[in-house]
Amino acid sequence: MIGVLRRRCTVGAVAVVAGLALASGAAGQGSSTGAMHEATHLGGPTAFYAPPLRSAANLKQMAARKGMADDIRLVLTESGIPETADAVLATLAGAGASVKGGFCDEATPADGVIVECEFRKGSTLLWMAYRPNIGKRVRTPGRLEAVRWAGPKPFKAFLFRVTNDYKIYTFILPMVCSNLSLMSVTEIPGEPVTVSIDRVCDPATGNIRTTVRASSKDMARVQRVSVAINGQPAGELTASAWTVTTTRSGDYAFDASDTKGRPYTLAPRTMRVDACQPPPPPPPKTVIAPTCSFVLSSLRVKGGYEISVDATKSSTGTSNVAPAITVDLRDDKGATVGQTTLDSTLIGKIMVRRHGIYHGTATVRTAQPFEAGNFRYEGTATCEASVTIEKPTGPAVFFDVLGGKERRVRPDADTGADFAQCSPLAGVKFGVAKRFRNDVEIAGAVGVAISLVTDSQKVKESELFVDAEVNKYASGGAFIGTGLSLWDITRSDTWTPAWLLHFGLPLSKGEKHMVLFMVEGRLFFDHIGDPSNNYLVWAGLRVRLGR
Repeated sequence: MIGVLRRRCTVGAVAVVAGLALASGAAGQGSSTGAMHEATHLGGPTAFYAPPLRSAANLKQMAARKGMADDIRLVLTESGIPETADAVLATLAGAGASVKGGFCDEATPADGVIVECEFRKGSTLLWMAYRPNIGKRVRTPGRLEAVRWAGPKPFKAFLFRVTNDYKIYTFILPMVCSNLSLMSVTEIPGEPVTVSIDRVCDPATGNIRTTVRASSKDMARVQRVSVAINGQPAGELTASAWTVTTTRSGDYAFDASDTKGRPYTLAPRTMRVDACQPPPPPPPKTVIAPTCSFVLSSLRVKGGYEISVDATKSSTGTSNVAPAITVDLRDDKGATVGQTTLDSTLIGKIMVRRHGIYHGTATVRTAQPFEAGNFRYEGTATCEASVTIEKPTGPAVFFDVLGGKERRVRPDADTGADFAQCSPLAGVKFGVAKRFRNDVEIAGAVGVAISLVTDSQKVKESELFVDAEVNKYASGGAFIGTGLSLWDITRSDTWTPAWLLHFGLPLSKGEKHMVLFMVEGRLFFDHIGDPSNNYLVWAGLRVRLGR
């Protein structure tokens, strides 16, 4: 019997203790007893394909052999999974390369990827295909079910996976005999269906309207959700709406089935929907007075100032009646300077000639009383708002006191060669600035940088400069700015334009002045390609006079 066992890849691969039972059932399609077959050897004439597999390319050769596709389809059909045949054959026919893996029962490749792995002792197969009657010249394949590898050492195999109908089928082919085997079938769990109910009561009649909704990330796997109320069928939820509406209260029960008609998990399975309370008696009529709200803003125009009135937030309380609104405008002495009646846009304008503080009083009326249900809309409301138009201001003046250093590349008076020199500086500059409503400021300044060089071997030259600045102020008074500087303008051989960058932080603010701490730097355009030897940095105070 041992000789018989070693001549076959499946029946011949079982342990001696099971040899008689397997030999007697070798002509069938598998075990009828359901016992686990203990396999100890592989290889022999009953192999599914010869010669032994050496590479993934051999899988492609195996799939191309005449009759092999039909044999594989037969095995998969008799195994109850004919729907996987196309994907299995496509994987074998497209096998051009493989990846190295560890043990087969630990491999989880993507569909279509061929893995070289080792099938270790104690691992099991759901079934193994072989050719039980090849000795009688009958190539019809059969299957040996429930196989456990009990050999002395792991055997090498090719492994691949196929996904179909939300199940992952893991197949292996031992390299020595190519017997197509199913190692495992793993169900891909679906996201449970969640059932919810929106219960709406009609306050006027007390009637109920319930909308049942079903949702899940995997609704494509669901065919229907059935609804029963108090034990009676009440409808089904199906694609694509997945909703059903009823007008009944009571005990709701739910069931779901997938696209194959199998039960599908859902939660909750039951819910209680209570009936609506009867409507309360109608309340007495409630009077709704209009609401008054408006804002004033100003804009300088030719001949004075245009004060805009925006009362769009005023209302009669109902969209059925528009409010009638008049606005009276007074100056800070109480004298009336204008009046306007707003049109349907609830926006108007009043012209004034002078700056100052202006106060407006709006009167909102419900011109025509209106009733709806238990409400009556009528009455009058007033409210006030103010706007301040500031006196235009002219340019402000400022001066800076600064200290720092410059480093510049200068020509040597004797040799004409360039050399870099650091020079400590003290500086002062005076300027005029115009700040606009958007907090952008344009400024111009002239100043002098006084050289503090004490080394007789160094050049000691004070420098006159002119700056043009563009600054942006923040709400707290800080600013950041940039500009262009013309540096050392009295010397033709060393004057240069420079890029100016600075910022200021407020130290104190008064009605007519502001003191800021300022840091300022320049990058000289002369020798701009050597910025490490061509810059100025200093810091100090800026005193800004004027509002």
